[in-house]
Amino acid sequence: MSSPSYTRGKSIDNSQYAHLSMPICEEIASLKEDVFSHDAVSILKRFEENLKSRLLTREEIRILLASEGMFVLEVPPGIVALASRMTDEWFKKEPFAATGRAARILFAAVDEYGLNDMEHGLLPSHHQLYVDMAAHWGITAKDLLDDRNIVPTAREFASTIGNYYRERPIIEALGFHVANEATAPLDFGVFLATFREYREQYGLKAENDPHLNFLLVHEDVEVSHREMGIEAVQLYTNGAPALVAQARRGVKAYMKCYGRFFAELNQAIFGQKTVSVGRARA
Repeated sequence: MSSPSYTRGKSIDNSQYAHLSMPICEEIASLKEDVFSHDAVSILKRFEENLKSRLLTREEIRILLASEGMFVLEVPPGIVALASRMTDEWFKKEPFAATGRAARILFAAVDEYGLNDMEHGLLPSHHQLYVDMAAHWGITAKDLLDDRNIVPTAREFASTIGNYYRERPIIEALGFHVANEATAPLDFGVFLATFREYREQYGLKAENDPHLNFLLVHEDVEVSHREMGIEAVQLYTNGAPALVAQARRGVKAYMKCYGRFFAELNQAIFGQKTVSVGRARA
């Protein structure tokens, strides 16, 4: 039996449908500043200082990747769930607009599921790239799921992610999603910069070593994911203050978990207790 094959058609000129960014009201645009000015970012910076202060042992790398892996695992299916919820809700109001609006969230899942270059077929999912990265240090998928390698707040964070994307009011979930996409380049950027700086010591052959593809991909895509999330908030709220305030609650909920996670990771790996604060600085 021959293997089925196909070539994706090019019957229309997709360039005529180029996406144009929409006007975003100031209060919604400020959700990004709520992320970047939050105390959790200072906790991450302290973690970065420690991470660059010395090489990690293999056991410490296992804790780092297994703990981070808990929310790496939870986000892609959560994004799909949120996009589906948005489609269903809008379908009742504006059925022909529903999929286009929800696409701003599903856009992020295209990369997560390895669907971003379909002209050449499926690419590895981000989960697979993560496992491949861990394998460089002899860490297996089983190790990544072993509770002995995972700080408790990582499990709690993953549970919160699942709850927001699947259960919480959609507008809160949208704010939560914006924070997730806004912070991804921050923490993944810390890991990438550290492994690049000490690439020889960590057994990496080049600055853009293929074992770092998971981190390299996120360096490229997350800003666009964040901006699409902001557009989704704009479409959902039309700038209504009460709804924007709900989105902001989602942002703060994410950042509170984020800060607690990196505070505990700092303690687990470096023995340094960091005070985690659940609110933004004034």
